[in-house]
Amino acid sequence: MATHPTAFVDESWFQQRNSPGAYLMAAVIIDHDSVPAAETAAKEAAGIHDGYHSSVLYHRGHVGVIEAMLDVVADHAGWSVVSAQVPIDPGNRAAVPNNPRHVHAHLEGQREHARQLSMERLLRHLNGQRVRDVYLETRGSPAEWRDARETGSRLPSIDRNDIRAYRRLLDQGAISHRMRLIHVEGRNDPGLWMADAVAWSAGRAIRTDEPQWWNRIADVATILEASTGTELRLNASGAAPPEGERDPHNLSQRAQTMSSPVLYSASPADHQVGAILTSLMNQAEHARMPSTTQLTREVLGYVQRIAERVERLTETVNTIIPPPAGEAAPRGGAPQPRSADHEDPSPQHSREVDD
Repeated sequence: MATHPTAFVDESWFQQRNSPGAYLMAAVIIDHDSVPAAETAAKEAAGIHDGYHSSVLYHRGHVGVIEAMLDVVADHAGWSVVSAQVPIDPGNRAAVPNNPRHVHAHLEGQREHARQLSMERLLRHLNGQRVRDVYLETRGSPAEWRDARETGSRLPSIDRNDIRAYRRLLDQGAISHRMRLIHVEGRNDPGLWMADAVAWSAGRAIRTDEPQWWNRIADVATILEASTGTELRLNASGAAPPEGERDPHNLSQRAQTMSSPVLYSASPADHQVGAILTSLMNQAEHARMPSTTQLTREVLGYVQRIAERVERLTETVNTIIPPPAGEAAPRGGAPQPRSADHEDPSPQHSREVDD
């Protein structure tokens, strides 16, 4: 009996002043029968660490653990896909509110909108891969889960937006009713550790022009623009050199500053947009804007379909309404212009018609 793949999903995002920001949602797709072996390998890669979180491990200097986890993805996952919303909110060009009390809510609204777009694109893609079980890390804290159970709710309120997006796709017929969206605690789920590593590696490339970790899985991974589903290419020309001040195994003071946690949050500090983020933004903007060639092709297609319908209608009319006596039905069903001979026929022509 054929089995369907399983997907493990995690997110990565950043928002900063003077930066377009980005929201990424990554899925690791594994054949159902291969999940136990992949989870065992993920546990071995994590080693003695309590749980797994790529950004925490990076800042503690445990880069080798992240690399080992990415190697597990490359060896055990059938494919990985990242749904990217770049910039984080292209549909809202309004400036961040000046009132500090409103800034946090404004950024959260942008981020939540980007999350739902990214999730919908990802679920559509996973449906095309015949995925049935989609495991997603809950955003609810233990206290929020406890409150949800006490009130008879199946999920904390913070996770309900995910379910609304999922049900919206079900109602549209965009995904199969056999697909399940399952929220779990990511700290103890080895499948989500792999998704965390994929999301982190893509985010690291976009934030700091360091794609060397993404390159470990680039042969088995895809980045999709969240709004259109167009495949984006992560420019690998900005890879960090194998040694020097940006060497991940030997971080200098400047490199440590570049990779500090403030880079991943809604910090008021300025952020210099790198080459990879700029490239992805240009690709995403192009994907969301139909090209002149595409528009021309669509218009020509409409014209051709209209011409075909007119021809079929003419044939139908000629079939229903016979031509006047003394006139031959036009060949091909289309009306023909009358020549001068028809306006002033010769006797010879008249005899032929009378016959």
